[in-house]
Amino acid sequence: MRLLTLLFFYLSFIGAANAQFRGKVFLDKNKNKLAESTEQGMPGVAVSDGQNVTRTDKDGNYSLPGNSKTRFIFITLPSGYKLTDKHYIKAEATIKAYNFGIIEDPTSAGASVKMLQITDTETDKYNDWIVNVKDYAKKQGISFIVHTGDICYEKGLNFHANQITSETMGKQIFYCIGNHDLVKGAYGEELFENLFGPVYYSFDAGPAHFIITPMRSGDFQPSYTVDEVISWMRNDLAAVDKNKPVIIFNHDLLTYNDQFILKGKNDSINLNDNNLKAWVYGHWHNNFVRKSENTGIHYISTAPPDKGGIDNSAGQFLSIEIDKNGVKEVKPHYTYLHKHLVVNTPSGTDMVKVKNGALIINANVYDSETTVKSVKSIIYNTKGNKVAETTLTANTDWNWGGEIPVAKLEKGKSLTIQTEVTFADGEHHIQKQAFTIAADVAKTALKWVSNIKGNIWKTAPLFAQGRLFAATIDDGNNINCGITALDPQSGKILWRYKTHNSIKHEMAYDGGLILCTDMEGFTYALKASSGQLFWKKNLGMKSLPGYISAGVAENGIYYTGAEGYFQALDVKTGKTIWVNKEWRGGEGTPEKMTIAGDVIITGSNWQSLFGHDKKTGKLLWKRSDEGLRFRSSTGKYINDKLYITGLNSIFVIDPKTGKTLQKIDADYEFKVMATPLVTDKYIVMPTAKHGVVAYDINTLKQAWNRTTDNALVYSAPYAGPESATVECSVIRYKNKLLFGASDGFLYVLDENSGNIIRKINLGAPVFADLSVVDNTVYVGDFAGNVFAISNI
Repeated sequence: MRLLTLLFFYLSFIGAANAQFRGKVFLDKNKNKLAESTEQGMPGVAVSDGQNVTRTDKDGNYSLPGNSKTRFIFITLPSGYKLTDKHYIKAEATIKAYNFGIIEDPTSAGASVKMLQITDTETDKYNDWIVNVKDYAKKQGISFIVHTGDICYEKGLNFHANQITSETMGKQIFYCIGNHDLVKGAYGEELFENLFGPVYYSFDAGPAHFIITPMRSGDFQPSYTVDEVISWMRNDLAAVDKNKPVIIFNHDLLTYNDQFILKGKNDSINLNDNNLKAWVYGHWHNNFVRKSENTGIHYISTAPPDKGGIDNSAGQFLSIEIDKNGVKEVKPHYTYLHKHLVVNTPSGTDMVKVKNGALIINANVYDSETTVKSVKSIIYNTKGNKVAETTLTANTDWNWGGEIPVAKLEKGKSLTIQTEVTFADGEHHIQKQAFTIAADVAKTALKWVSNIKGNIWKTAPLFAQGRLFAATIDDGNNINCGITALDPQSGKILWRYKTHNSIKHEMAYDGGLILCTDMEGFTYALKASSGQLFWKKNLGMKSLPGYISAGVAENGIYYTGAEGYFQALDVKTGKTIWVNKEWRGGEGTPEKMTIAGDVIITGSNWQSLFGHDKKTGKLLWKRSDEGLRFRSSTGKYINDKLYITGLNSIFVIDPKTGKTLQKIDADYEFKVMATPLVTDKYIVMPTAKHGVVAYDINTLKQAWNRTTDNALVYSAPYAGPESATVECSVIRYKNKLLFGASDGFLYVLDENSGNIIRKINLGAPVFADLSVVDNTVYVGDFAGNVFAISNI
């Protein structure tokens, strides 16, 4: 059977090589997909047979010679138009004319164009994220959607071909082929071609030229070669205005370097010479956008929209706006949220803050399918009369804040705050809740809340030199990323420092300096007192994944970096003391390094857990067995033992040798960014899907499990709907257990039973660990708020 199949394709190729492919590109005014004599031909449109590229004549007609591998004739859709059928027609002997109908599309015209990127969906199940993408595209004037690959295996490919199409989504959708889309068949891309057409092609939209390119290799061998792709691409680009920005899509990043040179066995092409402005990709399941300082080229990657990323990145899709200069704006959009609104202050009696004679209002608002246009709050007294009103101001993509003079409000009596949200799609959402301003406002639990104008991922508030430090990410434009110093008593912002890229994980303090490393591998040493840059060092990160781990400082040495740029730095000078030369590879690793005596513990996700001599950097041991290669969590060093998790187990390890001393095998997934809490009674560990679990320290038997509500944003690897995720470590405070959760609540539990003593609704996921200083708990949420809460 396989021999007959190969013979069929061979004969098809012979026929194609001798064929002359003719057709017409026409304005399909009646949208019936048929070229009729009354319908206008479209001149100057590029059409290809997979190698040769030609343009239609003044009447929209074209002719192509074909080649030995011609399987499709496909069109380069011009700006300002969309197709009435597919962008390709399969080459068959029975077809006499390869005609393409197009109609005008205002979203594809103009000085700029907006698109959506989704990637690595790897599913054959329908879920709300699909509706989110569809409705966002419809409501926000999106021109097209690109899926950058890993649709995933036969079931996923067939599901997407039926459920996520231009017809079902209401927008043109273009697919890249990923490594898991090369499946068993006569050749690796056979099924993909049957469902989605050619694996490389191009189209125009707005001011730009867009090119879909295939994965170099995958699970099964493709029939195409890189040389063939280069040959076609050269012909394609030759037909493009040299001033047009070029945007390329692929499942993986071609290079982390400045020079985008696609190399085959016998041929190559330098894409920098062809006005390349962005390379948009997936594959790594992470949120990472960077722009080369030398070339201006953007490198754009997103996690999947349906689940958390491999490195615990938040599940999302991207909107990307392109203008004549290239990438104008990149915005993340988190899925599964519909008209979400939580006013975290004022709320009840404790979460109320009066500052400088004004009632502070803080609201976390989000919707996956639209943007927020405006937010206002109205205060009513006990009689239902309106006594005050204010318009809130946006702080981040999640957060809005405002103030109302407290002189207008009665103290000691129940008041109602009504918050009204107007969304860009014209819909409105209203929420009411009661609160009371205490006679003595200084005694409320909420000491202050301050928004630091960027999202907070895993950077716990850091207390040093009488100041509180927090750090932010910007997974779109690298504008709102940096370090902020606050007054721990009032929340007043003392200084800010803008970093080159996102600070994903915790900072360190040593010798009067705040130390951290951003996602591009730049390490910063800032004076804690002023925010002045003391030194900055490029660690030499030369490849993916982006740096999302946390370094640690001890006795004048800062340990930071990963793979070949994992190193020890002199805190005073930034000079390298030693650098790792013994291992490379792996995925993004959201764990903080652990100092365990004379050993520095680090890891590489999907690779290994490592123990290095902290003085020399020498590798002492590594573990990749029993799920330890899945590196999300941070270790806890106590009593000469290292407590750390693998995928479904908690290990007690000798840090000197790496050998297992004790082990708990569990029914939970521990692929979260948290650290085990070890007390005299329990080992307490957050989970990816079932909240928090506690084990008896002596018997290692489960003592209790406290589930949370479902996550607002999914972050744990491959975790999606119905996941009660906790990324924040549990801390012990006054015989109580405290943690923030992805459902947006701050939890206070009884240590012995796991029963909930108190829940505070903050309204945004809490990924970062909590900090406690002088009976005050400091919490950073994903919306960019830092809360100071006492009396817990």
